[in-house]
Amino acid sequence: MAAQSKDNCPPQFVFEIMVAQAARRFLTEDKPAEEIVAEISATFEELYSNDALETDMIDGLERLFGFIQSVEISDVDLLLLSFIWFCANYESLRVERKKKFLFGNPLKGKPRLLARVYTMITNFRTYATAVGQGHAPLNPDSWKPEDEVEFQSVFSLLFPKPEEEKKN
Repeated sequence: MAAQSKDNCPPQFVFEIMVAQAARRFLTEDKPAEEIVAEISATFEELYSNDALETDMIDGLERLFGFIQSVEISDVDLLLLSFIWFCANYESLRVERKKKFLFGNPLKGKPRLLARVYTMITNFRTYATAVGQGHAPLNPDSWKPEDEVEFQSVFSLLFPKPEEEKKN
């Protein structure tokens, strides 16, 4: 079942999670960013439209790494993983995300936001700054991506189990 319309883009928080995971993979895998982004984009073609997704993710990665290089971060992977956890669990620094709506699905495709890259990097900067100042939480030590049961359809694609990775 392919994406049905061009207005079937990932919600902003899912886009941010996708870019953060692409950044984590880029730091640990010996692959170019374009290849990692293409893999992630292809993985999500069942849920969302790929139109402009790869381009926006590459732009997001460039801006993300530009920010990371401009500041001193002791553990980039921990910050990126914590940002993924934060995006899944909070709408902002003071508002927890409602994962179960009475009607609708928070993962449902949305029209493409033209400023989604700008919004993503702004949200990451805000989160990273708040973590540095002690105003935002890092992910709990016990948290694993599999714990995100409500968002399992997204997290299972971004964090495949090791036996699933070997099949690909």
